[in-house]
Amino acid sequence: MAILVVGYLVGVGVWSTRRTNKQLCPNLEITITDFDARQYVTPQELALMLQGKGLYPVNKTIASISTQAIESAIKDHPMVRQAECYLTQTGTVCVRLTQRIPILRVVTGDDSYFVDIDRTRMPIQESVKTPVLLAEGNIGLRMASSELADLALWIYDNSYWQEKIQSIHVTNPKMVYLVQKPDGAHIILGDVSGFKRKLGKLRTLYDKGFEQIGWQTYQEIDLRYTGQVVGRKE
Repeated sequence: MAILVVGYLVGVGVWSTRRTNKQLCPNLEITITDFDARQYVTPQELALMLQGKGLYPVNKTIASISTQAIESAIKDHPMVRQAECYLTQTGTVCVRLTQRIPILRVVTGDDSYFVDIDRTRMPIQESVKTPVLLAEGNIGLRMASSELADLALWIYDNSYWQEKIQSIHVTNPKMVYLVQKPDGAHIILGDVSGFKRKLGKLRTLYDKGFEQIGWQTYQEIDLRYTGQVVGRKE
């Protein structure tokens, strides 16, 4: 009796699998979980991309659909940070993804690219309409994705300095300065190491009334010296 029951269950399982394999995919659902915060890629764009790659699943049999191939194609999009693809019991293919977040736009003499929140290089995308901190000058990829990315990420998370910093300029790794809003005056960091301490020292001056006498009075504010903030006028 036990053998007959097991055989029956196996038979049902095989029949159910065959029915599923012949079933057609009725729908593709693409969910961009952070779409309210940023619109760097759309579900319609991703669906068209899958069509171009021959991976669009709708009206294909379940047996012919590779969720792994669809997931890999979605992840290859330059604006996709993470993605997962799976089938529901009804045969719908679901894709859930998050977008990459550029925090720094690097412009050198012969190159231009974004660095994202994961400190990874990414191509310039026209869909990025929100302001991204600019870094210009003598910048290699290693510097852009390490110390400059650390600085950019800290500014990205710091509303106080977001309002004050317009861009980063690099003459060489030992001469990095920030351009202030709105007047274009320079905050000289020297090298980037210790930037939190250096800018913290400067903010202390602002909080103690430096802004009341006008920080725009100075064309340069030099933070390279231990225990000192040196202001230089024109």
